[in-house]
Amino acid sequence: MEVRLLGSVIARFGEGEAPLRSARTQGLLAVLAWEPNQVIPYATLIDRIWDESLPRHPRAALYTLAARLRAAFGIEGRDRVVRRCGGYVLLTAPDAVDVQRFRDVVGQAREKAGNGAEAARLFDEAIGLWRGAPLAGIPGTWAERVRTTLEQERLSAMLACAEARLRLGRYAETVPFLAGLADEHPLDERIASLLMVALYRCGRQGDVLERYTVVRRRLVGNLGVEPGASISEIHRRILRGELVSVASRADGR
Repeated sequence: MEVRLLGSVIARFGEGEAPLRSARTQGLLAVLAWEPNQVIPYATLIDRIWDESLPRHPRAALYTLAARLRAAFGIEGRDRVVRRCGGYVLLTAPDAVDVQRFRDVVGQAREKAGNGAEAARLFDEAIGLWRGAPLAGIPGTWAERVRTTLEQERLSAMLACAEARLRLGRYAETVPFLAGLADEHPLDERIASLLMVALYRCGRQGDVLERYTVVRRRLVGNLGVEPGASISEIHRRILRGELVSVASRADGR
């Protein structure tokens, strides 16, 4: 069994995909897979799945939803969703859920900080598990909180990956990687700083200065603040022709 939450919610058994035909059914699977092998109480399930749009008979609606999920799993997986101790539990190996695999591989990558090539490879592997916005199409406050948590974890992993690549001298390939992140997070100074270092290392000083100007304009215009000390120092060193030492610190050298 494989459950995917890093994108649309999907359950697979071998080569086949379970036909989860409604967002509510996908939502039940997401809530159970978020904490596999733990009993999730009825009240928690109802709150997370229906939020403020409760059905007239919530417990009965939950039973029906669980039955539909079991039916979608078919003979191979119907025993995976078990009613127990005032709630339901999804029985599966923890690493069968892509969120857990992502976290495990990121943890391995961080442990390999002294081996840049292996760390970068593992970060790439973890990031490759993502297929889009997590829990795509699942409504409700709980799903939104989970999306926020996972997106923060993804961003942290991607920045660590970029830093590992810079330490290896893989500047040219890191520029588009960071540029994509900068488009997603236009006010993030850490991303902008790393991108400026990568651009400078590629000999693109003009692009570095343009990037700083754009970031400063956005910070002043949107937040009413000037750029922070780190990115400002990189900018000053570029103007003085002294970026080598600052770039070395920023990319871990």
